[in-house]
Amino acid sequence: MSGTAIKLALLVLSLGLDTLAVSVALGISGIGRRNRLRVGLSFALFEGLMPLIGFLGGRSVSGMAGDAASIAGIVVLFGVGAWMIWESLAVDEEREMAVDSPRGLVLTSLSVSMDELAVGFSMGALGLPILLTVILIAAQAFLMTLVGTAAGNRIGGRIAEHGETVAGLVLCGLALVLAAQQLRGR
Repeated sequence: MSGTAIKLALLVLSLGLDTLAVSVALGISGIGRRNRLRVGLSFALFEGLMPLIGFLGGRSVSGMAGDAASIAGIVVLFGVGAWMIWESLAVDEEREMAVDSPRGLVLTSLSVSMDELAVGFSMGALGLPILLTVILIAAQAFLMTLVGTAAGNRIGGRIAEHGETVAGLVLCGLALVLAAQQLRGR
């Protein structure tokens, strides 16, 4: 497996774990069967578009910043991972994820896809094919949402509690690998 394929697999896996954690929480909260497909499509749309928006924003910045943009992309990727870990470990009030109304669905989809926006800024530093990456991120969002919401009542909160932590650790690890490559001059 090539380095690019490994980076792509790790990225999609980590984002998928985060989506799964949110989806399991939605399933536990009692999301109806009719809403699963609607939520899956909404998450796929937002999670597919956000890295593209982030990539285009990061690309315009990298044109001005040169090599510093690659380092900034790695820092952003690590920061997203660290934020995911912190969020998963912080004692917080229950997240309100009201997906029954169009407004609630859009707000929930936006909140779930903010990680993908930040990851999009790092995609240039990762050297990933943008179209394939966006398609895979959207596909994982759709599949993980359907799996997570369907299994939410049966599996319980365990996956939801730990999925985001694992996803954050994978992103931080990927950022550290990229930093090591950068230091070696690759």
